[in-house]
Parts: sequence; structure tokens; C-alpha cells
Amino acid sequence: MPDCNFSNLRSAYFEISGGKITDMNNAGEKFLQTGIEAGIKNFKRFILEHINAGQNTIKLQHRLFGIKTIEPGPPVRRVLIINVDEFRPNLEELFDISSFQHEMKNPLTVIDGTSQLILAKSSDEYIRKCAGIILNETERIKHIMQNIRMLSEMEIEYSEFNILAFLEELKDSLYVLFPDIKLSVQIEPSLENIIADRKKLFMAVNNLIKNACEAQKTGQISLYLSIDPTIKYINKKENWALPMLKISIIDNGPGITEEILNRLFTPFFSTKNRGTGLGLVIAKEITEKHKGRIEVSSTPGTGTSFMIYIPMMPTDLLT
Repeated sequence: MPDCNFSNLRSAYFEISGGKITDMNNAGEKFLQTGIEAGIKNFKRFILEHINAGQNTIKLQHRLFGIKTIEPGPPVRRVLIINVDEFRPNLEELFDISSFQHEMKNPLTVIDGTSQLILAKSSDEYIRKCAGIILNETERIKHIMQNIRMLSEMEIEYSEFNILAFLEELKDSLYVLFPDIKLSVQIEPSLENIIADRKKLFMAVNNLIKNACEAQKTGQISLYLSIDPTIKYINKKENWALPMLKISIIDNGPGITEEILNRLFTPFFSTKNRGTGLGLVIAKEITEKHKGRIEVSSTPGTGTSFMIYIPMMPTDLLT
């Protein structure tokens, strides 16, 4: 199996070696059965033909599935077949990020400079107010651009840090922005220091907590940190079988409908009036760069739970 444990994924996972499917998870076996029931006699060959042709979708019984290569090989290629409602292309596949940033930079500079000039020269309060609004909006665009740049250039820099100090910083940050929210923290006693990218992991957890606060407004949000004994991070190359750190953020807000739940990690999708639609995308990207994953469950009217899983990396990673 691959570096992360894919055995519980709803997405079909396949390993391909020597032109044949050599391994799969339970969802993969079910997907093969679906193909056979649809009347495709050699469904394995059907899948391989789509993958080898570089196609990124498979149509089956009026349903569309996405093909996502997670390791191109050789010798072993690893592929996910994902329900189209869950299929999200990488940001780089949506558009040329470098060109986009370049094209946006020059007009933003002109707009920003002109607005500042109007503020400095005009005595008309209405015109000054409009110029101020323009400046605020250009700052917002710049913030979005920074987030896009971070997504496209993200690299993980591992270091060892104290988890209690990490949590205290989270609580302090939360209190400044959401004084009416109490963050309840529970941590497994054995957890002291972990190895991860502290800055980026803070950003991922903070983004999820902020989302919970904005959904709930007041009351309590629970943060649990523990070692999940049921799953492992497997890396055959490094001969690692590592336990997974589980970070749970649980709110008592209005919950999320299934329709919105399926679109949560879509770039630029947001239910907020001034949301950028990148906060959850960034949290997901950071988690996956740590060789982990994010899960979410929600019940409308009850609340939402986000779970981050990342491997407890060994100390020799830093040597």
C-alpha cells in the first residue's frame, strides 16, 4: 500500500505495475464490481486504457469518475478513481498560476497608487471614502494572491516543537479575534513535542478553528489532540510504520448541508460574503504536504467536526 493508509478511503485506490493492476483497497474492489455489473467484461483493462491514455475521467452508468495519479511511477504507479463530486484538480491544473500573478500585479499596482493619490489630493469626503474602499479591496486581492502563491509554491520545513506552546498560541490568537468563544483543549498526556512544519500546521489548524468560530459566533469549541491507534503512516522506502497524530476541531454550530460539504475544498468556493474560498483549501494542502489527510463530518442543526491526521515523524528526520 502507499505511504498513507488508503484502506478506509471511499475513493478507489489502485497500484499498477508491469501494465497490470497489482493491488487495490476495498473501494477499488467495489468499483471493479460496479464495472462488471455495468456489462464491461474486462473492467481492469478498461481502467488501464483510460489511465495509459492520460485521461482524467471515466464515465460509467451515467456517472463520472475522476482519475487522479498520486504517484506516477515507475516501477509502481498509484492512482485514485474518485467520484466526480469529490474530484478536485490541483490548483495548477485550473490555470497558469505564474501568468495569473504576473497579469494581476501591474493593474493592482496602478489601482493602489491612484487610490492613494486621490486620498492625498482630494478634500471631498465622499471621494476619499470611495478611494478608501478601493484600497481595502485591493488589499484583499493581494491577500488572495499571496494565498495562491503559497499554495503553488508550498514546501514543508520540519522542525521539533512543543505542542503545549503551540496550543497556547492558538488560544491567544483566537481570543483576540473571537472573545465570545471559549476554546476547550484536551491533549493526550504522552504528547509533548512533535515534528512538523510549525508555521504551516498552525495556519491549517487556525483556519479550521476560525471557520468554526465564524459558524458558531459564541459558546465553546473543542480541540482534541491524540494518537490514533487504528491507522498508520506506511513508508516502505524508509521502513516507517508511524502512528498518526489526530487533531479534532468540533463546534456546535448550525452544521453543513451535504451539498456544501461536497464542495468545501473547492478553490474559491465560499458561503461567506467576504470569504476567499481558500482557507480550507490551504488547510487541506498543508495537511497533505505533511503526508496526512483531513476528514469532515457534519449534522445540520448539531455541529461540525474536522479531523486532521498527520504522521508522528521520527526525530532522525531532522538529522
